[in-house]
Amino acid sequence: MYPCIFRVCYRGFLLIFSILCEAAAFNLDLEKPTVYNGPEGSYFGYSLDFYHPTQDRNTMSLLVGAPKANTSQPGIVEGGAVYYCPWPASDPDSCRQIPFDKANNRMIKVNGTREPLEFKSHQWFGATVRTHKGKVVACAPLYHWRTVKVSSEMDPVGTCYVAVQNFSAYAEYSPCRTNNPDPEGQGFCQAGFSVDFTKVTNLSPKPCLRQVITAGVAEILNGYSLKTILRKVQGEKQTVAASDAYDDSYLGKRRVCLFTVWLSYVLYAELVAGVPRGAHNFGYVSIQCLYQICEFMCTHRLDDVLVGAPLYMDREFESKPREVGRVYLYLQEDVLLFSPPITLTGTHLFGRYGSAIAPLGDINQDGYLDVAIGAPFAGEDRGGRVFIYNGQKSGLMLQASQVLKGDWASSSIPAGFGFTLRGDSDLDNNQYPDLLVGAFGVSKVVAYRARPVVTVDAQLILTPRILNPEDKSCRMPNSDVMVTCLSVNVCAKISGIGIPDYVGEMDLQLDWLKQRGAVKRILFMDSHQHHRTQKLVLGQGDRQHCHNYSVYLRDEEEFRDKLSPISVTLNYSLDQNSPPPGLQLRPILDHYSKTFHHEQANILLDCGEDNMCIPDLKLSAKMDRTELIIGDDNLLMLIVSAANEGEGAYEAELHVTLPTEADYIGVERRREDLQRLNCEHRTENDTRVVVCDLGNPMVADTNVRAIFILQINNILFVSLNSSNKDNSRSVRVNLTLSIAARAQVEIRGVSHPAQVVLPFPRWEPKEKPVREDDVGPQVQHIYELHNKGPSAISRTVLKVGWPSWYREEHLLYALQIITDGPVHCSISTLQDTPELLGFLRNSSGPARHRRSVSTAQSYNSKILNCSNINCLMVECVVDRLDRGQSAVIKFRSRLWAHTFLQRRNDHYTLNSTVSFQVMSMPYRIKADSLPHQSKSIGTFVVWAIPDVSFAIPLWVIILAILLGLLVLAMLSLAMWKCGFFDRARPPKDDDVSDREQLTAEKSTDA
Repeated sequence: MYPCIFRVCYRGFLLIFSILCEAAAFNLDLEKPTVYNGPEGSYFGYSLDFYHPTQDRNTMSLLVGAPKANTSQPGIVEGGAVYYCPWPASDPDSCRQIPFDKANNRMIKVNGTREPLEFKSHQWFGATVRTHKGKVVACAPLYHWRTVKVSSEMDPVGTCYVAVQNFSAYAEYSPCRTNNPDPEGQGFCQAGFSVDFTKVTNLSPKPCLRQVITAGVAEILNGYSLKTILRKVQGEKQTVAASDAYDDSYLGKRRVCLFTVWLSYVLYAELVAGVPRGAHNFGYVSIQCLYQICEFMCTHRLDDVLVGAPLYMDREFESKPREVGRVYLYLQEDVLLFSPPITLTGTHLFGRYGSAIAPLGDINQDGYLDVAIGAPFAGEDRGGRVFIYNGQKSGLMLQASQVLKGDWASSSIPAGFGFTLRGDSDLDNNQYPDLLVGAFGVSKVVAYRARPVVTVDAQLILTPRILNPEDKSCRMPNSDVMVTCLSVNVCAKISGIGIPDYVGEMDLQLDWLKQRGAVKRILFMDSHQHHRTQKLVLGQGDRQHCHNYSVYLRDEEEFRDKLSPISVTLNYSLDQNSPPPGLQLRPILDHYSKTFHHEQANILLDCGEDNMCIPDLKLSAKMDRTELIIGDDNLLMLIVSAANEGEGAYEAELHVTLPTEADYIGVERRREDLQRLNCEHRTENDTRVVVCDLGNPMVADTNVRAIFILQINNILFVSLNSSNKDNSRSVRVNLTLSIAARAQVEIRGVSHPAQVVLPFPRWEPKEKPVREDDVGPQVQHIYELHNKGPSAISRTVLKVGWPSWYREEHLLYALQIITDGPVHCSISTLQDTPELLGFLRNSSGPARHRRSVSTAQSYNSKILNCSNINCLMVECVVDRLDRGQSAVIKFRSRLWAHTFLQRRNDHYTLNSTVSFQVMSMPYRIKADSLPHQSKSIGTFVVWAIPDVSFAIPLWVIILAILLGLLVLAMLSLAMWKCGFFDRARPPKDDDVSDREQLTAEKSTDA
């Protein structure tokens, strides 16, 4: 056995693998996967393989490479390691390092100083790991060797270690480690970048992809000594390196040795290599012979090739290219003659679909080989996905039967679940190969076991197919009542590998098409029920299990529907409660076997004396609208009226032919004047058709009216057919719709903040501002161009007028234009302003002078816009906007506070203007009119009322009160001295009357 070591110089992402032309899978167990953990940050899971010790062939374990792991080697940093992981795993941390190399760097004396001869730190040991029948090879492709001893020059020559006898014997093999410093001697060899085992012993001397080196395992082990640094292994063979023309082509980035056996057991081999950057960076695959016997024809087996292109970019319609990845399958029809490729395209953006491809063997034991394809960065969280594809006679099925999802996310690097895959080996000895998946970003490996697959071949037979209500030949149990009867025969047979006798469940339903609550026309004789569930014990040794059930037709007076077929359905499943004895995993039904069986019987009706029914089918159709808008939901109501003016029409069907762009929603069932039709969406000869059953038969003078709900934008064809021999079709009705393009587009805007209040606390204008805050507060105007649809717009011109300056004074100083969406902007107005060219560059320019407070004049208008000030004009072009999409433009600016602080208590409104004009729509159909609109967004600059509650000190207020009281006292004293308070008052009218009365009284007394 020879390890096949490849010498390469570059890295890329094109992978190729080989599988047999028979290639299937869906049965990997997701309930109990086994997870192995490695040291964090060690890239545990970067490479992996199954390990089968020679002394115990029934024991299987795992070998996992961790190229950035630290070991016990003194002085070595992240040298890398290989871990042995037992199966079954006792716990997730049960893996242990294998001591391939315990030594430090070898040293050499140079000018009396000991210096390292080799460099094992960051050598990525464990980047490749391969096993074969107890033999193990693990490589460090970035291992460096001191080329020139005096100048300490070093090259990444790479090295490998071989282990045998359950890791009891080790040997190092570094074929490129020589004392020749020339590039032809060792160069950037990186031996072991790819490694595998092969039976090839004779290499062709002609140039190969970069370089292939082989050596026997026995020869590597014989005579190995740790002290022997430069060693030529006996029997080592090398191909001639490729020419300089292949530099930078990544030739040999990925390759696989393929082996084929002659009938006379003479081996030949070919080497398949990817050239990711060849053919002007489009990439190609190179197939070359390893030795001369390849030149002969071999017809015993034709291998096929899978090629991965993880960076493939797909374009959907007129959208931008999307990097989704693709895998090409080339079927070998003759020796080195391949058919056109079958393509499998990824669906996750930047998922790197096709980075890893692994043959799984026959994972479901159906005779065809299966394949796993990794997309290590797929998914919303970039956790990674693995897709399982089933094989078939013509190659691979185009739809994945199973998708494995990584459950881990890494904050530093993606988890990389699916970066490394390994299959085609059986861990649990259940005769089904299993799958290993590496997630190096989170240092984990997951082992998925395959569940046994059960295939059930069942038959449902109804006898007779036509029920004659007049033929009552069966007697009801325990009664003298005679009925029309039907025999239902159910037969089932089980097959599968590695499964014991198994319990299945059979579900049998009569008159299945009748809705719940409707009268069932046939019933079981023994139970008078329409449903039966029964356990079935199926064994592989039995040929077939059959059960017969007697069913009777109810009396004609108990039901009215005699036209529609009587449906009998059979559905079977497996007992999923627990696995059968002797199995660790529960079996699963074959993903591609038929588990639902459906048969029909009909009721015989009278068609006249000649027993020949000649229908006369009439059909009319109309639509509730005549125009469709591109991009709209375009729900269409198709009103169909069908009638039979002749005799009964058997298997009458209404056919509505849909264009490729149409979607069938359903049939209106809520109206009482409409019939409830049973309709089915089919594809017949690449034509999509909605087929509705109108009865069997559709009797004479029958009128059917139905409304179909469709989503459509093209032409409809409606026809009425029957299975009658004569006059079985109606006239075909063609319905045409006109198509228009129409979009409703609006511009929305907002100012943040809506108003700026002056003055600013603890802020003073600076003569030469150096920071944004020195200019004034930040003001942002945000504009959103929103397409309400329904149609898309392809190009829109949006213009913004920004209130920039007036009278050599700045107003809103624009700093930055931020866009979100398919929009790019440019400044169309040329003026002496530094907006968007540099922050505050004009603050020190000679053309701008700050005015003094005494000379500042108020603006004539308190509303400042592009009609009375100078505006910076910005023009933006918005690319395609589909329905519901928007493009956002954000102007970030600073209010030039000095300008407004000079005009105390003057309130202003700064308005920016925005307008748009839709220039075109991405359709051949021209719109009647293109949307346009203009709008202004304002920012208010206002002055606040000063808070003077504590503007005057308290002692001043008290002193003022005291002074006021003193002045009042002095005034009062002066007025008193002047006799102001002693003057005589003038008499009042009442006082004069009193005096006159007293004078009169005195005269009387006298």
